[in-house]
Amino acid sequence: MTPRFYFAACQVGAEKAVKAEVLAERPELRFAFSRPGFVTFKEDPASIAPLALNAPLFTRLWGEVVDQTRDPAALPGLLSRIPPDAPVHAFDRDRFMPGDEHEGYAFDEKIRSIPEISAFLAQRAARTPESGDTVYDLLWIDDFHVFLGRHAQTDRLLPLPGNFPGLTLPPTAPSRAWLKLEEAILRFKPVVQPGWQALEIGCAPGGATTALLDRGFRVTGIDPQFMAEPVAGNPLFTHIRKPARYVTREDLNGVNPDWIVMDMSIPPKDALGELSHVLGLLRELHGKKLAVRRGFLTLKLNDWKYASEISFYIKRLGQLGFENLKPSQLANNRQEFFVFSGKFRA
Repeated sequence: MTPRFYFAACQVGAEKAVKAEVLAERPELRFAFSRPGFVTFKEDPASIAPLALNAPLFTRLWGEVVDQTRDPAALPGLLSRIPPDAPVHAFDRDRFMPGDEHEGYAFDEKIRSIPEISAFLAQRAARTPESGDTVYDLLWIDDFHVFLGRHAQTDRLLPLPGNFPGLTLPPTAPSRAWLKLEEAILRFKPVVQPGWQALEIGCAPGGATTALLDRGFRVTGIDPQFMAEPVAGNPLFTHIRKPARYVTREDLNGVNPDWIVMDMSIPPKDALGELSHVLGLLRELHGKKLAVRRGFLTLKLNDWKYASEISFYIKRLGQLGFENLKPSQLANNRQEFFVFSGKFRA
């Protein structure tokens, strides 16, 4: 039986973490080839059905390699392998760390600059894939190097090329934290109720705060740094201007949040310690009446070595009361990862 190859699309810089998580779950695979933002694996002999990954953290999109070419003259043959009724996604491997893209950057600019592929996509009727569909992926890797893959669409994936949300930072948002929170809401689809209260730990200068305020939340933010003026002046925002570890019960009087949002630029163990301190104060104040419903928690990987300790961080979040945890590296995360908590144990 001929071997089968798989591809993993990921953030630039996360390639070693992808290799580790794939080979830990699928030790029968062998690393084959990589570029920034793109890793492939070989299965020899191939299993009867393509192998899947169980909720990978750093692998944004996992699929089976169908074909590839470095020869523009071979593109018609490659494109002919896509069934006429199959949904098709076209995108580039990640070339930049999120936030470092050039002005006007588009995640599909390279693949669509190839005339044969651009013409092919123009002739295909666009169809939004549904869970259970097989989606064919055209991936630009390098000049004159194109991969054709396919992946199984699941509820975990956005029905968009490369599992990439395509959000644009609005001029009213003072930082990229807006993108991270909005992407998390898009992916995990939590109920959003105007009038709810959010406690944001690590809020400056106010990117995620802006997203929360725009959605009708009352927000209490904890951060020793200054907030952007439009956020600071919003009557629905209260700023506790000190490090989270120095917050007191008096600071949190009247704060019983529905959502906890955390994004601090400190090592993950330090962030979890400060989160534990704040949650301890909220429990002292409210006991079983603590209202927390959801957690939106970003942990920095100040050094990639911390990636090997993620299971410890997830366990610690569970000990703190966060449940139904879904860790992932969002497309808008930098060297960090995100954990959505769908339930909290007061």
